[in-house]
Amino acid sequence: MALGARVSCPYNPQMLRPRRVAALVLLVAPLGGATLSGSLPPGVPDGAALGWERVTGDVAASDEAAVYEFYVNPARAAIYEVVRYRFTGAGRAEVEKLIWNRYPSDGVGPLCYAHEADGSWRRLANGSPEYRGEMATAMRVYGLHRRARLGE
Repeated sequence: MALGARVSCPYNPQMLRPRRVAALVLLVAPLGGATLSGSLPPGVPDGAALGWERVTGDVAASDEAAVYEFYVNPARAAIYEVVRYRFTGAGRAEVEKLIWNRYPSDGVGPLCYAHEADGSWRRLANGSPEYRGEMATAMRVYGLHRRARLGE
């Protein structure tokens, strides 16, 4: 799968095979200046303002694309606590979504929000079909990020 990507994240350059490094350098390009909104749902921490590690990307494959920001809370270094993205795939562009993994071990699951056309945020009901579908979409965004980062 050929990817076009603009990805910003810490990585170990030795993880990339030499032939893939050249391919990744050739594929790096902006994808139309896609941006995410400047607002957050009420109560969601602003990772940028808090100085959390920020991972960003603007990635496209042959049949899907995403622009995203992942924030890592230093108190939970092994997890993306706030994830925001806009995903395009299966012939449709989706609205921006935000996932807040507020309490990873609470048994409730992350909170998920959709950014509405009027600028408000709508919370998706945990366990609803829309919520479950969005968790699958988030996995696709993580996969795009991984493939772009590794140059696959």
